[in-house]
Amino acid sequence: MSRIRDFAREHREVLLYLLFGVLTTLVGWAVYFAVLIPGKAILGIPVGETSGGKYLALYTAAQIIQWVAAVLFAFFTNRKWVFEDGKEGKPLRQLPVFAAGRLFTLGLDYLITYFGAVALSRLFPALNAVLFFGREWNLNEIAAKVIAAVAVIVTNFFISKFLVFRKRKTETEETDYPESEPS
Repeated sequence: MSRIRDFAREHREVLLYLLFGVLTTLVGWAVYFAVLIPGKAILGIPVGETSGGKYLALYTAAQIIQWVAAVLFAFFTNRKWVFEDGKEGKPLRQLPVFAAGRLFTLGLDYLITYFGAVALSRLFPALNAVLFFGREWNLNEIAAKVIAAVAVIVTNFFISKFLVFRKRKTETEETDYPESEPS
């Protein structure tokens, strides 16, 4: 038990980031599919459809709305519970940098999910409309979203750790050099 506790203490930041990264992903997915699924029904887009102007517009709207929800959730959870050094910074200075990093990974998510869904739909057309829990699901869209999530979580960790919530050097730390002994 103490080995587990020691491991958890030693890797606290990464473990908490993964926990909140998964929760952020779930928040994003919930919002994404809450927009996409009824949106397809309202716009008359078949469940298996992953192309066309109406699909692209709906897909884009779902991505943007889920991004905003996920960014806000992630910023406040990361700042409060994950990155100890982030608590020193001013939230109004950190949030734009955080959002810019997340905007970059929104593009990554967008491209991987869209082109992944298109590619997987061509490779595995039988998975475009699979009956599950009494309704049809496009498992290719879901698989593309999972692949994108892994890439996004890893990229966001490095952006958060090294750009947003890094420990800022004070003036004394920047100029504090060990004195060398005269030879």
